[in-house]
Amino acid sequence: MPKKGQWVRPLCLLVGWLFAGCVAPPLYSYLVYENPTSYVRLEVSPWVDPDLPQTLNEHPAIMSRRQMVEALKGLRVREHRSGPIRWVRGLADPEPAFREEEIELLAPRLLEGLGLAVPNELVTFYISHPINATKREVTSGGMYVRDGHLHVIMSNHRTNFEIPPAGLIYDRRYPLFSLAPLDVDLLYETEEMVIPKEQRFWEAILGDERSGEIVLDLSRLSMMKM
Repeated sequence: MPKKGQWVRPLCLLVGWLFAGCVAPPLYSYLVYENPTSYVRLEVSPWVDPDLPQTLNEHPAIMSRRQMVEALKGLRVREHRSGPIRWVRGLADPEPAFREEEIELLAPRLLEGLGLAVPNELVTFYISHPINATKREVTSGGMYVRDGHLHVIMSNHRTNFEIPPAGLIYDRRYPLFSLAPLDVDLLYETEEMVIPKEQRFWEAILGDERSGEIVLDLSRLSMMKM
């Protein structure tokens, strides 16, 4: 039996396409939440190959609210410094990846998205804050579950985006697209929560790898509901 809401998305897309005529279909499969400056939605995972089961995500995925809040609160960003700069200046101090109000907005919507997603989808998020009439600050990325691990992608973090006078406003359309080279590394407040990834020798020596994705062990996140 299809899960709640699973049949609604294809029907909505079909109706929207019929009424839109020649307008291109949306780039997402389901809009979980949207306001004038932020959204959470489901998109097809670009790395999923239906013929390769190992690439499929474990969706729908169920997490408690406490797990999600702890995951978001524990995420940290640190100014990226390559090896030579790091040898001279050391590591930068980490800071929270999300503000409190951003966590309040994202947590319930990301939970809903993970619960509605199918194996070839991931949940994407987009948050912007106006700087002036022509510029905004953008934080965006995605989230998915595989092998009992929560993957968090940070494509943009407080990135300044100059709104073009005309044309495609791609910062809002493509949340997984980096508007500029990511200048931070994504960390977690407690290292034992993080699933280590393989690092090549010269990347480790020179510090050239920019870490915009982190993998958290769901079994270590609190199972208590808030």
